[in-house]
Amino acid sequence: MTTSLSRWQIGTTIAILVLSIVSTLLGLFRPGHYRDHPDFLTALYVQDLTILFVGVPVLALGLLLAARGSLRGYVIWLGALAYMTYMWASIAFSVAWNEFFLGYVALFGLSLFALISGFAGIDEERVYREVHGRVSPVVYSGFLWAIALGLALLWLGDLVPPLLEGTPPTIVDELGEQATVSHAIDLAVVVPALAIAGYWLWQRRPWGYVVGGVVLLLGALLTPSITGMTVVLVLEGETTVSVWAIVFTMLPLVIAAALAINYLLAFGGQRPSGPADGKLEGDGTES
Repeated sequence: MTTSLSRWQIGTTIAILVLSIVSTLLGLFRPGHYRDHPDFLTALYVQDLTILFVGVPVLALGLLLAARGSLRGYVIWLGALAYMTYMWASIAFSVAWNEFFLGYVALFGLSLFALISGFAGIDEERVYREVHGRVSPVVYSGFLWAIALGLALLWLGDLVPPLLEGTPPTIVDELGEQATVSHAIDLAVVVPALAIAGYWLWQRRPWGYVVGGVVLLLGALLTPSITGMTVVLVLEGETTVSVWAIVFTMLPLVIAAALAINYLLAFGGQRPSGPADGKLEGDGTES
């Protein structure tokens, strides 16, 4: 199988880029565009800025490289699509109604189905040949499992005690019901994806190297957004953010970014000398 982009994927990605630019510019410069809780508005502006200056350029770079046949570029494209899917799902489900609502729905849908088609079209064995032997499956799988467990415990710690007490979570009292959207997406999608990717990597399965790399890129791209929103919440002092939550949120993101960079650098690198590792092992070349 040759990993390449179809016309549909290229066209869909261009549509995501254009709509993302329009959406973020509306959010940043259109007066009264957002009708959300006042304490939530600054976080939305930070989110728009990071989509515009991080998500859009990385997706455009991935598209450009992948369209030229680069496997590294294809993986960057997938990671950026995972980021766009996550961000636009959060926005579509959490932002109060405004005139661009259908745009949020379109962005979420386009990003999701482009991501699915991208996974369906990737040559996972070629990724394995490129990356295996240049990244440690033990380190990467252990990190992914630790993040999955820690993220689950962090969010369940927000949700379970209030459920047992019959009271709403603190974050809901402070920011409204939409504040738990990230909890839902992370617990339903991100935590299982991290756990499964870690398991596949531990078993040295080719799909483990694909999914593991994409979720690490997702974490790396989320770092500016989550950092900015955390700083805003702490400085404004209107929302309760524990030191534990800040440390656990920021440190793993920094590590994820470092591992993601190492993962991308593995493509086309020099393999450590040693015997071949199974039928998939061989000389990988970056194209």
